[in-house]
Amino acid sequence: MSYAGYRIKIGNTIVPNLLISKGSYSFKKNKRVAGSWTDANGIDHYADHKARKTVIQFSIKERRLEEHQSIAAIFENQDNLTVEYWDEYACEYKTGRFRMAEPQIKHTETPGNDIRYAATQIALTEY
Repeated sequence: MSYAGYRIKIGNTIVPNLLISKGSYSFKKNKRVAGSWTDANGIDHYADHKARKTVIQFSIKERRLEEHQSIAAIFENQDNLTVEYWDEYACEYKTGRFRMAEPQIKHTETPGNDIRYAATQIALTEY
């Protein structure tokens, strides 16, 4: 599948690129260590799984209530999330099971009938 104009979809909610703070998106795949040991010569050895663990981090930009409501569903759960993401290594979409570090949602002000939200850090780690 070619690039469809978004980098990440959490559950059924696409996080639009315009809501991701410029320069905040990062993608990496960490090694999964199955075991480690030190031999008689004091040399460390590691047994890694072939599949790597994807880690995605980004910041949702400062936003108004209307923008926040469009993505509010991503904050409902933090465990066992289905995430579709643009794999930067393979240049294709992939889907995995992730956990989200508990996001801290802050208000900067509440003028009239609106709420203005501060930028919100999102960190997703694949199981």
